[in-house]
This record gives sequence, structure tokens and C-alpha cells, in this order.
Amino acid sequence: MSIPRKFLLPAVLLLAAAPVHAAVPALDHVAVVVMENHDWSQVRGYPYVSSLRANGCELTNSFAISHPSQPNYLALWAASTLGSTDDACPPLGSPFTAANLGHSVEAAGKTWRSYSEDLPSVGSSTCNSGGYVRWHNPWTDFSNLNHQNQRPFTDLATDIANQTLPNLVFIVPNNCDNTHDCSIQTGDDWLSAHLPAVISAVGPNGVVILTWDEDSGTSGNNNHILTVFVGGRAKVGYQSTGTVNHYNVTRTICDALGLAPFASAASATPISDIWTAATGVGLPSASEISLSSPSPNPSQGSIAMSLRLPEPTSVHLAITDVAGRLVRRVDLGIRSGENVVQWDGRRGDGTMADPGLYFLHVAAGGQTFLRKATLVH
Repeated sequence: MSIPRKFLLPAVLLLAAAPVHAAVPALDHVAVVVMENHDWSQVRGYPYVSSLRANGCELTNSFAISHPSQPNYLALWAASTLGSTDDACPPLGSPFTAANLGHSVEAAGKTWRSYSEDLPSVGSSTCNSGGYVRWHNPWTDFSNLNHQNQRPFTDLATDIANQTLPNLVFIVPNNCDNTHDCSIQTGDDWLSAHLPAVISAVGPNGVVILTWDEDSGTSGNNNHILTVFVGGRAKVGYQSTGTVNHYNVTRTICDALGLAPFASAASATPISDIWTAATGVGLPSASEISLSSPSPNPSQGSIAMSLRLPEPTSVHLAITDVAGRLVRRVDLGIRSGENVVQWDGRRGDGTMADPGLYFLHVAAGGQTFLRKATLVH
């Protein structure tokens, strides 16, 4: 089975991925980033968003639940709109005691945090502050979770630096950076500045979910939004064409973190076709494709990996840097048996790549393998 060349665009990912599983894998980290009020067709072509689509899995038939914002944020957090039909602050009926991701994560002995731009203080219940609005932060409206987990966005960089990223992360840009009040390009630039570090931080057994709360509200668009899964456990360059909504995303988060699904997530189908398997689980059998670690590593030039193929298949190699930029792409043709996959340390134009960390992406037999290697001169 050959792999479309489009999968070979950049990915900011860490270790290896091997055979695909049908179920949602158990993940160490899930990070959700929510943007605002644009149609699928409006946002998918912007430069950084396009790179994420190429690096991960685009859900091409993803839909929001309602209009305006607040019901959709509640749907993502609690798998229910809880009767909300507007952006009232606080919403009618709150504080809620219904099941939600925060409560479920805490009950399971795991950790979560929200990181919200312009939140004035930890656990604040304010309705507005700068570009912060409470109706984009649904955890504020529940009484059965720890509000100390509601953090200003600046805490995210600290937690990443300290390697204390929680199991579940929700990231909420302010009303300019989320494209609500400012241009789509502003939002794309914000994502390009902040998401690479998050994608790296979730590690080889994590995922980042980028989604929009709702579409622009234009008649006929049916609330069609962009949703992309990217990170160590997401396939590269894959499009999932099944129809999904916020409840399917919440159900997928529940399954990934080992939480009992609740409300509408309990009956929603998890998104299960987008995953690669974890590395280092047993040894490959003779019928499985396997890829060795790069050697030498670090290297002053050429880097090689051993690729074992049980049957003839197309093989493709791509190299990206830590910023997710494509350095080189090579089609290796049809291979079988024991093979050497080699990168000579050069860019596509023939010049030597700069010293630093690089990601090696090998596609073969319907699987995507990822390795990291360091060049030193």
C-alpha cells in the first residue's frame, strides 16, 4: 500500500509510531486549542493551519453543535449544552454539578489545567478582562472541580519548561488571537508562535486537538468547522472523512484518558481511525514492519536506519526541523526485506543542514515511523 506524498510535509513530533490500532489509544497528554467563529473553508488554507493539516489528521466533516459560542464550549467540556442558548454570564442554571472533563479527570487521579489569555488571576470568575471572556471558559461554571486549575496563559510556558504539563490541557486564546475580533491571519500567526512548543510537550504518546467553536453563522454552512489532531500519536497527512461533532471529540478525550464517557459523549462514537501505535511495546514479529533507531546519533553527516519490510511496499522519507519546516523529501521506491534508509544530512537543495535536532519520517506499508536525530558539525 503506497502512502500519498502529502503526508510527507512537516511534523513536530517526537519518537516512533508503529502499527495502527482501531481503538483510541491510552494517552499521557491531550491538549485542546479552541479558536472562534470561522468556517472550515475559511481557515484551512492559512499557512500554519495548513502545516498542521499536513502534519496530522484533518477531520473533514467536523461540525459544531449550536450558536453562539457558549453552548459549544459547554458541549466540548461537559458533552452537553446544559440548556445554554446564549453567551450570558454566568449561564442560566450555573453553577453546574453535571459531569464534565475536569471533574472526571480529578476523580480518576489525573491532572488538568486551562490556560486562558488575559485571565486576570488564577480561578477568576470575572466575565470580561481585556480579551478574556468567561463564556469561552466553561470550567468556570461548575462547582464540582478545582478552580485553581484555571490558569493565566503565561503559566503554560512555565509548565512546559518544568515538564509538568497536565494530562488534559485546554488552551483559550483571547478574543483577538482566537480570530473572533481580529483577522484569521492574526490567529494563524498566534498558533504558529505557540503550538510547536505544545506539540513537542505532549510527547510521543500525546496529541494536540485544534478546533473551532462554531462556524461564521453564514446560512448554508451547517456549522462546518475545522478540527485537526496532531502530535506523537496522530497519523501524518491523514484525512478522516466520517461525520463528527464536539461530542465525538469529548468522547475521544474520555477514551484517551481512561475516563468514563458522560452525557452525549456516552453515545457518541470515538474518533478511532486517526491513530498510530506506541513505540517500544514488545519486539516486532517477522510479519511486521520495523525501523531501527538512527545511527550514528548525534552525527556529523550521514544518518542511517534499518528498515525491515515483510513484503514489497513503497517507502518515503521526509526530514523536518524542530519548527516543522520541511528540510528534504525522498521517494525511495518499492522496497522489501532488510533495507537501509539513509539521510546524508543535506537539504533538498544539496546544502548541508544546520546543526540541531531533526525529525525523520518514514512511511511504509500504511504506517508512519518517526525518529529524531541530531546533527553536529
